[in-house]
Amino acid sequence: MNNDWLAVFEALKAVYSDGAYSNISINEAVSRHKGLRESFVRSFAKGVLRSSIRLDHVIDSLAGKGIKSIKPRPLIILRMGIYAVDELDSVPDHAAVNEAVELAKAVAKGNDRFVNGMLRNYLRRKADFAPDKLEPHIRYAISKDVFSLLSDQYGDEAIRIAEALNEPSEVYLRVNTLKADRDVIIKKLADFGIESRPAEENSEAIHAIGSGIVSCELYKEGFYTIQSISSMIAVKALSPLPGSRVLDLCAAPGGKTGYMAELMGNEGSITACDVHRHRLMLTQAAMKRLGVSICEVRERDAAVYDPSMNESFDYVLADVPCSGLGVIASKPEIKLTADPARYDGLIAIQKSILENAVRYLKPGGRLEYSTCTLNKNENEEVVKHVLSKEGTSIRVIEMATLMPYNGKVGFYYCIIEKNAI
Repeated sequence: MNNDWLAVFEALKAVYSDGAYSNISINEAVSRHKGLRESFVRSFAKGVLRSSIRLDHVIDSLAGKGIKSIKPRPLIILRMGIYAVDELDSVPDHAAVNEAVELAKAVAKGNDRFVNGMLRNYLRRKADFAPDKLEPHIRYAISKDVFSLLSDQYGDEAIRIAEALNEPSEVYLRVNTLKADRDVIIKKLADFGIESRPAEENSEAIHAIGSGIVSCELYKEGFYTIQSISSMIAVKALSPLPGSRVLDLCAAPGGKTGYMAELMGNEGSITACDVHRHRLMLTQAAMKRLGVSICEVRERDAAVYDPSMNESFDYVLADVPCSGLGVIASKPEIKLTADPARYDGLIAIQKSILENAVRYLKPGGRLEYSTCTLNKNENEEVVKHVLSKEGTSIRVIEMATLMPYNGKVGFYYCIIEKNAI
């Protein structure tokens, strides 16, 4: 049996059955098997997750008793098989069917004939499921409610957004300027067989291609961090000055925290808060790897006001929990649970966090409110709500929505200044 397919199955099972994060489940599956084509496994697993809604539509149409009659394991294998037929150019159709059948024999005993029959039926009827015959939300494998939300807010651009969310995200590295400059790291990456080039959008960013980026010694020694170009652009917009006192309200796992420390030249102080203690440990580990010494972590619920921090900080970053609709390309499991009907509770939390951020800011200071979603109700509308409550005490000085195309992920940020007394 092909270990690549087995690893993909194991990763997908963890996501579908246990609600695991795709990046973690894929890493764990890869670590369990030797001699894998790691990039193939990663792109295959992520691709199946991105396409789940479309794949399930096909399976439901082909199954005599519908998709609900199919047990979880053979269902995962069918998703893999149909995706392989549609998208894996390196795998001929007959080979995709054979690999799926062999996988079923190993992990879903007694279902190999069923899997074989379903996939061969799909090969015969493939034309029935051509993109132009599918409703837009099925074609782009996004829930009908989420597609409607994007259409209501962005009009015809919703199609382009949905297309972009189905494209694998490009990989960007942020050079740790506390340890090296960009040109040096690009040369060193080449020594490790990693192709890279400067990114035009940000002076610390590198566009990288290839595997081994996390396992590379340069990463382990803190010379760079993997971060989306959109996230880097947002932090650079805030650009806290050296010697400043900074508050990062929702810091874990510390990507933006580390970047702020680097922009500050490791001078000043950063208070990094998060509601989850185990995630703060990730922030501490990230700061140690990067050589950041100005960061103190605190276990805090950002939605609950802490009077001890009132008007204490020159800069505040509120990168709030959100629906994540902008990062579906890199975290496709979000598609499986995205439900606009549940966003009201999230928006209430976002409003509380931003209200607290304003209170923690010194007069004359600046804060950034940011999300990795494209839902305007979580972005512009939250800012409008807080502006209406605060009146003339604060003002917006910059606002941007970064769309999930041209190598970026979907991201929103707003820079707010508190008027000096």
